[in-house]
Amino acid sequence: MEPTTVSWESEKEKREQEALERHSRLAKLFREDRFSFERERRRMIEEVIESAEDDDRKARLRAFQEGWNRRMKNAGSRQNRFVLARAFFWEHFHGVWQPAIEELNRVLNRPGD
Repeated sequence: MEPTTVSWESEKEKREQEALERHSRLAKLFREDRFSFERERRRMIEEVIESAEDDDRKARLRAFQEGWNRRMKNAGSRQNRFVLARAFFWEHFHGVWQPAIEELNRVLNRPGD
C-alpha cells in the first residue's frame, strides 16, 4: 500500500469513531432536550455553509437549506418527515443526478473518440 492509502485507512477509523460519538450525542439530545438538539443542528448546518469557499456557493447552500426547512416544516410527524425526505431524495436523484450520470456516460462512451 502507498503511504497516503495507509494514512487514509487509519484516519478512516478515527473519522468513523468520531461520527459514532457525534451521532450518540445528538441522539441523546434529541431524546432529552429537543431545543438544544435543534440549536446544535442549526449550528452544524451553519458551520457547513460557512465552510464554502465563495459567497455564491454559500448563498446557494443557504437557499437550499431554507427550501428544505420550508418543505419539511408542515410534515406533522416523524413518519411524514421521513416519507418527505425520501421523496425529495428520489426527486433530486431522477431530476439531477441521473441526467448528469447519463450525460457523463454518453461523453465517455462516444463512438469514434
